[in-house]
Amino acid sequence: MALERMPDAVSVGREGRFLHFSHLVARRIVDRDGNLIGRLRDLSIRLGEPYPPIQQVYIRPAGQAPFVLIASGRQVSDWTSDPIVLSAKLSELRPGRRQDETQILLGEALLDKQVVDVSGAKVERVNDLSLLLVGGGELVLAHIDVGLRGLVRRLGWEKAVDGSVRAFRPKARYLRLEQLIGWKYVLPTVADPAGLRLVLSQKSITRIHPADLAEILEDLPPGSRKPIFEALETSTAARVLSEFDDPKVKQDLLAEASDPQRAADVLETMPPDAAADVLAELPEDTAQELLSHMEPEDAKAVTHLMSHEEDTAGALMTTEVVTFPRSLTVAEAFQRLRDLAPELEFLYQFYVVDERRRLIGAFNIRRLFLFKETETLEHVMAPWTICVHPEDSASEVAAVIEKYNLAAVPVVDAEGVLVGMITVDDVLTEVLPIAWKKKLHL
Repeated sequence: MALERMPDAVSVGREGRFLHFSHLVARRIVDRDGNLIGRLRDLSIRLGEPYPPIQQVYIRPAGQAPFVLIASGRQVSDWTSDPIVLSAKLSELRPGRRQDETQILLGEALLDKQVVDVSGAKVERVNDLSLLLVGGGELVLAHIDVGLRGLVRRLGWEKAVDGSVRAFRPKARYLRLEQLIGWKYVLPTVADPAGLRLVLSQKSITRIHPADLAEILEDLPPGSRKPIFEALETSTAARVLSEFDDPKVKQDLLAEASDPQRAADVLETMPPDAAADVLAELPEDTAQELLSHMEPEDAKAVTHLMSHEEDTAGALMTTEVVTFPRSLTVAEAFQRLRDLAPELEFLYQFYVVDERRRLIGAFNIRRLFLFKETETLEHVMAPWTICVHPEDSASEVAAVIEKYNLAAVPVVDAEGVLVGMITVDDVLTEVLPIAWKKKLHL
């Protein structure tokens, strides 16, 4: 039987050549003696490698056989010929289905599945797959193809469409634009290969708002969500964890974390009040285990917040409050804020305290700019009398913030010692109904 070279075997130098999955599917396969075996039905890979080699070749025998034959990827002597040639005899192949549960079938698990391209936060569809033939004749999965050309190729229209486009617009972007995404950025799971929907790039993922990324992850099946979340940078994971609406999602990600220390690091990166909220939703034994992995100072702050009753100022507040002594100058205050800025989520309202940490005044960035660098904060600050107490209800806190139009309100104990701060976003769900009722009564 004469062998023909496949038209899609694009040379990439001595390193190897690329083949398209759509051109391999349904291609005839012969054994080493030239006997026709059948046609290629699918290929399998093992998950966990950046560019996994083809493990098994699934062959539909000629005729109406109700089964498939399986050959090892290493039993293929020539992937680029038509028909594909095996180095094994027909008698050496075995019928059956996939036995290794760490493997997935490329066509069955990947084609037509949705992929979220985080560089643009948009949904794409896998139209084809790009395979690379490397040294020794091994074939590896290199890219997923989410472009229009991949779909045209898979439908068998490539020759006609490309020819027409070249005739009328030889410099069209369509002819030179391939929308390929490296397989190493794709995070599928064996438990749910159909959940292969997220392409991850640490460089581009920071462009997506944490709330949007949390929404994307919440839509994924649980089996797909965990490896993706654990692949995020710690700071990104902390912001995303704060945005999950479903408490069960937080529980699944932390209660069954493969690395409790990493989960504790994520909690330490979060504002203490947010970390306390998350831990309060976990089973007690899980929360205690995570607290034991946290730095003692962070664990103490979070545990203190968790001791307050739910929906009170003490439970809502954060202990990450920037305080200054009254003797500090404006220039010194600016320098300290520059040093603290990378670690702070809220950089607007600041408090002046005495030696016992009792609240005596407050100022914001605007007030700092209004005074000379040599002025002390005692002259810059505004005397502060508006505050709430840890035992005050969330609705009372919301009423204070709404009444005085505050971005944040300090929390002090019975002796006037500053113990925390509540920002408007912490009580937004309480503030909005109050504001709405006032509007209705106008």
